Amino acid sequence: MAHSKSSGIGLAGIESWYVERSVADPLVRAARILCDKTICVMGGCGQVGSHVLTKLYELGHVPESLCVNDNLSLGKPANLPLSLRHLVDTRTHREFVAAPPPAPDVLIFVGGRSSAPHFTGLDDVLEEVECWKAVLEWCVNEGVRLIFASTSSLAKVRPSVESQRAWPGSLYELTKLMMEEMAIEQALCDGLKVQICRFFSVYGVTEQHKGNFGNLYTQILWHAREGVPFEVWGQDGVFSPGEQTRDTIFAAEVARAVLFLLSLPAPDPSLADVSALTYNVGQGRPVSVNEMVDQVGALVGERPGTVHAQVPAHVKNYVVHTWGDPGRLVGAGFEPLFTDHVANLRFIDRALSDMDWYWSVVDRVRGRLSP
Repeated sequence: MAHSKSSGIGLAGIESWYVERSVADPLVRAARILCDKTICVMGGCGQVGSHVLTKLYELGHVPESLCVNDNLSLGKPANLPLSLRHLVDTRTHREFVAAPPPAPDVLIFVGGRSSAPHFTGLDDVLEEVECWKAVLEWCVNEGVRLIFASTSSLAKVRPSVESQRAWPGSLYELTKLMMEEMAIEQALCDGLKVQICRFFSVYGVTEQHKGNFGNLYTQILWHAREGVPFEVWGQDGVFSPGEQTRDTIFAAEVARAVLFLLSLPAPDPSLADVSALTYNVGQGRPVSVNEMVDQVGALVGERPGTVHAQVPAHVKNYVVHTWGDPGRLVGAGFEPLFTDHVANLRFIDRALSDMDWYWSVVDRVRGRLSP
């Protein structure tokens, strides 16, 4: 394993960096209005879901007011704080809403198939849409406020804004576009209170279960820690290996954005204006893969080894660049906090070396924020 320079800053320094930011977070006061709400997270053991639940835990949410649904096809309970792991209902989403517990005040939906390689045909799309139909009907019938994860890949113009026309370049994107449109129709016709989050490239502590589907940042970090060369793609005549970019954002920041949106009044769209329903959730600055490699190298003490390869022929409509404008989110009052990628990676690197340490840091934040 490559030597990590994280130790040069000191364990206490890395810990304090996260704890002090989290305790002084300007979001804390606004997000605390959620502490008297019951919240269900579908897909709660995955990357984004586990970070949302961890942030709720840090804010003092009691386990009894939380509900977690995840069939563990992609996530794992170990991604959650220890006192929340027993909450996991491992039924599928459709099974869950067919016989749910008492309806929560809020549903955060970050479940389902999470990337293009998880889709092999239209049958997969229809299966996801049927599940989504059941979730929407449950939310409408029970008056549940809904926020859910869509994808930034829908917007084809860079930098992307929420008002641009979206069209699908993959079955995954088709599914997310259908989910967005179904939710908007339910908001306009049946009073569904919903917010749509188009997540950009999310990296964080709890994504090792994703393997090759993990974020490029963290995949490079994993490879560097193990001393294994990382495969960097290029495409003849389109882009050189490592020139592709991603608008990357730390998972803890994504969790903050989700909770911030829930602290706002529920949107009330009209047929003439549905703009209040959709938000880009990204940092607003693309980072090239080559830059990611250099940053990880600075962290671990030497530049990670790489090998160059062409985009595989079976990968259709490969997205070379992602770049989103989060102006609507920031304009609503959201204040970014975890914007330093190197500092975020340093924290992730330390957490991956000792997950017990990571959970102790989370507990320390909770202790500091407890009334």
